[in-house]
Amino acid sequence: MAAPTALKRALPRPRRRTPTPPRRWARWATAPGVALLAVALLVAACGDSDTSDINVSAGTGDGATAPTGPDATGGPTTDAGTGGSTGTDTPSTGDNPAPAPSGPDTGDQPGDGTAPAPTPTPPPLPTEPLTGELLEDNSIMDRPALAVKIGTSNAGRPQSGINQADMLIEVRVEGITRLIAVYHSQGAEPLGPVRSARSSDPDILANFGRPIFGHSGANPGVLAELAEGHAAGKLYELRWDDLPNDYWRVGDQAAPFNLYTTTSAIWNAAPAELTAPEALFEYRREGEELPAGADPVPGVEIRYLGGNESIAHFVWDADAAGWARWQDGTPHVDMAREPDGTPNPDIDPVQVTPANVVVLQTRYLPSAPSATSPQAITADPQGGVALVFTDGHLIRGRWERPTAAEPWKVTDGNGNPVRLTPGQTFIALPGGDVLVMVEDFARNLLNNR
Repeated sequence: MAAPTALKRALPRPRRRTPTPPRRWARWATAPGVALLAVALLVAACGDSDTSDINVSAGTGDGATAPTGPDATGGPTTDAGTGGSTGTDTPSTGDNPAPAPSGPDTGDQPGDGTAPAPTPTPPPLPTEPLTGELLEDNSIMDRPALAVKIGTSNAGRPQSGINQADMLIEVRVEGITRLIAVYHSQGAEPLGPVRSARSSDPDILANFGRPIFGHSGANPGVLAELAEGHAAGKLYELRWDDLPNDYWRVGDQAAPFNLYTTTSAIWNAAPAELTAPEALFEYRREGEELPAGADPVPGVEIRYLGGNESIAHFVWDADAAGWARWQDGTPHVDMAREPDGTPNPDIDPVQVTPANVVVLQTRYLPSAPSATSPQAITADPQGGVALVFTDGHLIRGRWERPTAAEPWKVTDGNGNPVRLTPGQTFIALPGGDVLVMVEDFARNLLNNR
């Protein structure tokens, strides 16, 4: 799709902050169709070295249809003083000081010149590295990140347990996409459907130190790549045949879209020497404004190339303080299940609504084990364009990651690290166009879900 010549590079920049409601963290163990009018950010899959080349122009949204209804590093810190006071000298009336009182101090008498002991300052609460939120339970901070491969096809939705993930990463596979759900601050009991691994996974997972990786298997070539990643410290593999009693199939979905597990079972099976992840992004403090280059936007359409071309929409939902998600025209929801995988009809499905959406334009090449399977090049000296959607705004920038030995680094147009809103983050790795919505289309999605 050729970029129109009429460009619009500046939008009003009101400074409005909607506070993000805190999430409650678990413990360690435990529409009528409308034409889409959009402002197109037509970005090449391999990115361009100059972010000023991102075209902002009027688009038609061809190929997109509006949904008609539901488908059944640093966090906040406080600089605290010592809270103590200095003592005062005993007053004198002349050359001969008055005798000190012999009785008890009633509060009206001067002290002996010794300062009272300062009130101890409580240690700061731990900050969750993958969400930037404060936690009250420090015991979970040492556990490793846990990543599980989750299907996104129509036959596998709605998924369960993905709203509990700290991060969700969407990557292309053969004509569709898959999610990598990354957990650290809390778990999911249960989660699924668990799906198979791909060549893209080892380098993506290395962003989180050495996370545990749960999946349903892979072809022999990919299994060999995972074994290499395991040996290189990019991941620690605990797939379904490693834990046959901890992965099981539910009865209300057809195979292979019915494999489920629990985070507690996988965490409990992991060796003790695995360590916690480092923070992947920086986060804004309470009351901190967005950078001057942030533009207010109502939503975004993300197109994944290949096959039927999966399309995702995110719309800013101020009431939920997040970006409500649609997958291929229907609201993307998380369905509650009992720990044994039985659907829980007493809890309504909840739409996926992350606090942040980070779009990293990514090159794809044929996978070595299978030429029909695309592999995301996520450790790339070229880097690429980054579009960060946070607090109802868009921040344009770039991502860098020369090797898999270091994590993604996302910076704004001035080269400063982009600071996210504390909460869940959705990372999209498309190879196609990214279109910023106009207000009417976004409102239609919200009103007809």
